[in-house]
Amino acid sequence: MIEVGEYKVAEPDEIETPAMLIFADQLDNNIRVVSELAGGGEHLIVHVKTHKSEAVARKQLASGVAGFKCATLKEIELALGAGAKEAILAYPMAQKIKVQRFAELAQGEAVVSAIASASQHVRILGEVASERQQTLRVMIDVDAGMHRTGVSLADARGLYRQIAEHPHLEPSGLHIYDGHEHLTDLDERQAAAQRHIDDANQLKQALEAEGFAVPRIVGGSTFTFAYYSRAEGMHGSPGTCIYWDTGYGGLLPDMPFKWAALVLTQVVDRHHGEQTITTDLGLKAISDDGPLPRRATLLQNPHAEFIGQNEEHGIFRWPDPQPEIGSYLFAVPGHVCPTTIRYPGSYVIDAEGQIADYYPHTARDRH
Repeated sequence: MIEVGEYKVAEPDEIETPAMLIFADQLDNNIRVVSELAGGGEHLIVHVKTHKSEAVARKQLASGVAGFKCATLKEIELALGAGAKEAILAYPMAQKIKVQRFAELAQGEAVVSAIASASQHVRILGEVASERQQTLRVMIDVDAGMHRTGVSLADARGLYRQIAEHPHLEPSGLHIYDGHEHLTDLDERQAAAQRHIDDANQLKQALEAEGFAVPRIVGGSTFTFAYYSRAEGMHGSPGTCIYWDTGYGGLLPDMPFKWAALVLTQVVDRHHGEQTITTDLGLKAISDDGPLPRRATLLQNPHAEFIGQNEEHGIFRWPDPQPEIGSYLFAVPGHVCPTTIRYPGSYVIDAEGQIADYYPHTARDRH
C-alpha cells in the first residue's frame, strides 16, 4: 500500500511504472464541481483534449453536459461514439482531406460544427460540401486577444456573411477562446470575461439585425468558463479541470477542483552524495511543457525539485533521508493534457486504492 492523504494504491506492484492513474472519487468531484460552477451541465460544452477518453466523456454526458469541444477529428469520433448530441471541431481546417473526413463525421443526427476564421477555411469547407452535396455547419472563431486563431471583431460580420451566402454551408454561431486571460484576481478575471461576453453579444445582435441566425455562442476557458456559462444564451467551455494539474492549481486556488490524474513513478536509483534520486518519470512519461521544476510535483515530498529529465529518466533533488530504490511515488503533472497522450490508457483507482477499471485514451492518436 502507498498512501498520501486522499490518494492511495493498495497494490502498486500490479502496475508497471510509469503509469497514469485516475482516482475515481476525485474525478467525480471535478465533474460535479464544474457543473455547479456553470449553473448546470446543460450550460457546458466541455473540451475532451485533456482526457481523450470515451469512458470519461460518457460520465460527463451522464452529468448533463450539452456537448463537447474537440481539437482533432479523432476527438470528434470519440465524442460521437460516446453519444454526444453536439460536437465542435474547435480547430481550423486548412487541408481538404481533413474537411472530407469531417464531412463524413457530420452526416449523422448530432449537431457537428467546424470553425472558420479566414476566407480560406470557408473556401475549403464550401468546396467539400458542394462536392458532397452536403450542408456543413460552420461557426466563426473570434479572436479575443490571444492572436493564435480567430477573426477580428471588425472582420467577423463579413466572414459570417460569407458562410451564410454559401449554398452548402450553414452558419452555426460564434466560438471565442480567451486562453490568454490567466488572471488570478477574481474581479479582474470576471471583468475580462465580461468584456468578451459583451463583444460576443454585440456581434450577435449585429448579425441578427442583418437577418442571420446565431444559434450558439461557445466561449471561455478553465479560467473563465463559469462567466460564459451563466451568461444568457451562452455555453462555457472548460477542459483541464476534469483532471486538474499544478499549473492551473497554482493559478486558481479559489477553484475547488482536485488532482484526479497522477503518474505512478518508481525510484530506480539514487545518489546520496549528489542528494538526488532518479525515477522513471522521463520525457516519455510526463509532459515537458514549462521549466523543469514545474513539470512534476511529488506528493511524498512536494519540496523535491525536478532538476533533470531525459527520455526515460527523471531526476529530483531529494536530500537524505531518501526513499529506497524501488519505492513508488505519486507525481502530479504540471500540465496534464500533454501527459495523457504519453499513455494508451489510465488505471482507475477506487476509494480503497484498488484498480477498479482501465480507461483507454480513445483519441490519443490523430487518425
